[in-house]
Amino acid sequence: MDRFCAPVPGITRKSALLATFAAAGILGATAPASFAGSVDISGVLPIAADQPQINAIITNPSSGSVLTTSGGYSVIQAYLDTGTSSIVLANSTWNGLSIKPATMNGQNVVFNDVAIGGTTPFYVSSSGYDISTAPFSVNTDQTIGGTPPPLSSFGNTVGPANLELTEQPSPLSSLTGATDIMGMPVMDGKVTVLDIGPANNFANVNHQGETQTYIYAPGTPFNPSTLNTNPGIVPTTYQVGLSYASFQQFTSVSPTGATGATYAPNPFIGANPVMAFNGQTQTNAPPGVTVAFNNASATGSFLLDTGAQSSFISQAMAAKLGVEYEAGTYGTSNPVLVYAATGKVVPNQFTIPLGGAGGSSITAAGFYLSSLSLQTKQGTTITFQNAPVEVLDVTVTDPTTKTSLTLDGDLGMNFFEPSATVDLSTVNAAAFNWMTIDQPDSQLGLIMAGDNPVPEPAALSLLLVGATVILARRSRRRR
Repeated sequence: MDRFCAPVPGITRKSALLATFAAAGILGATAPASFAGSVDISGVLPIAADQPQINAIITNPSSGSVLTTSGGYSVIQAYLDTGTSSIVLANSTWNGLSIKPATMNGQNVVFNDVAIGGTTPFYVSSSGYDISTAPFSVNTDQTIGGTPPPLSSFGNTVGPANLELTEQPSPLSSLTGATDIMGMPVMDGKVTVLDIGPANNFANVNHQGETQTYIYAPGTPFNPSTLNTNPGIVPTTYQVGLSYASFQQFTSVSPTGATGATYAPNPFIGANPVMAFNGQTQTNAPPGVTVAFNNASATGSFLLDTGAQSSFISQAMAAKLGVEYEAGTYGTSNPVLVYAATGKVVPNQFTIPLGGAGGSSITAAGFYLSSLSLQTKQGTTITFQNAPVEVLDVTVTDPTTKTSLTLDGDLGMNFFEPSATVDLSTVNAAAFNWMTIDQPDSQLGLIMAGDNPVPEPAALSLLLVGATVILARRSRRRR
């Protein structure tokens, strides 16, 4: 699966957005205390103002040497993207590292991966490589002058992995830099920890921060003493169940018999949509995402997409809410949403150009739902009021059966990171401080803004103290 939403065209995410933050009006999202029957969040805007990144190096497993450019550059600053099933290198990156595309019978091997426009072709690396990652923070952000971490900081090695190689240079590369993506293969079997707190500090010009990103092996202990540099797996307040779906059956490779890219399943809030597509029943599927508009509501399975700046629902989901595109406008440069019953234009619309790693793009219209809700394992409902979503069909087709599957929706980082209006005139703080994606335990963890992780042993001690007090009182009453 290819990355669904690229940064807004024409904007340098680091310099332009950070400069905008300083001058923007800020309306913080609010939420009641933890473990209430429901948590209501307002203030989410259409575009995420930050997205998680990760530092990576690529090693030749046969020689053990790290790939470098002629100038000695070796650390790749990449997006960390749960919406991408593979590892994708930009044209300038793989050429700079002298990675060769695989060939078969004199032809370049082409791997057709799932993307916004259906499928996007990629070359495949001629051999497998080991990928190692290191934490990302504003201090290691090379696009704003940060120093990349030393090679000793890299671990969590996966591979050998066959890489997807973007065929053509991106037309936006001169503005946004190379778009390299570390997808699910680097997070498969791991726990990803996102410290969103620094990104919420965007209003402080002297201490601007970015989302700090870590990848840990399961069982890595929480380290409260190094919370800002090496937190370990943080214990979260709320957990949302996930399913993992593989889209491998919707990909193809040519020539026939060639080896494609290394692939891993993607996380969904709700049931595995591919299982349902194949006529299989998933036992104990987690609750899906519920969307509501006026007096209508619908529940679906949404891709949890850290690589998406914005979020969307399908046209079928929108139809259940009484919303559709004005005839002839879907897929055009001027899409318009209307009420299905009256044909009147839905108010407060916005449009966002969406792009994929392979260059495919579409302009979609969006509107504000009355609400979007997630059900936690604690029984608490997290409800985003006035939730912005675009209406977009991402449809994948099985090349063998020719049957198609359309995703219900995509939950992007605008619901978890600071978010902005399309024109960047307003930026709102995120409702969360921490976010974890635990692939082995199939759950999304969240901690509200203003809260810090509480060590589980300490929490257990408090419970034991409380139990002791209760028992003492009962003993005194008996006496």
